[in-house]
Amino acid sequence: MTSQADRQIGRRRWRRVFGVALLLAAGVFLFHTAVLLEVARHLSGAHSWLTREYGAANAGRILVPVCFFVLFLTHMIEAFVWGLFLRRKKLVSSLTEGIYFSSSSITALGYGDVVLQSPWRVLGPLVAINGLLMFGCSTAFLFLVLEKVWAQF
Repeated sequence: MTSQADRQIGRRRWRRVFGVALLLAAGVFLFHTAVLLEVARHLSGAHSWLTREYGAANAGRILVPVCFFVLFLTHMIEAFVWGLFLRRKKLVSSLTEGIYFSSSSITALGYGDVVLQSPWRVLGPLVAINGLLMFGCSTAFLFLVLEKVWAQF
């Protein structure tokens, strides 16, 4: 039997963890935005230089994989950060399990073989929404890069 005091402590802890998770989501959004803006800043100059040195077709062959790699690495870092958060809050048993859960959630794969205990389950959809929005931004960014490369042909 749970006392009123235990329920109050549980609610306070839940609010604190959920509040920190929302701040983490905002931080991950800012990190993702900073990466996209930094890559975009360097892209124009790099594209001009590569076109001059190697030709338009080869410039695109270099820039597109570089953008893919940078975004892949960015998403891996974000999954690691979420996994670290889940582990630090003792919501998963290991860092590896936290990274696996966050990666599965971020990509909306959602195997369901690793689930958070109630009331922490609500963090799963929060991580998924965060990931889907970032993948959407990455997709839009890659579309713009491809559009610029294709315009050079």
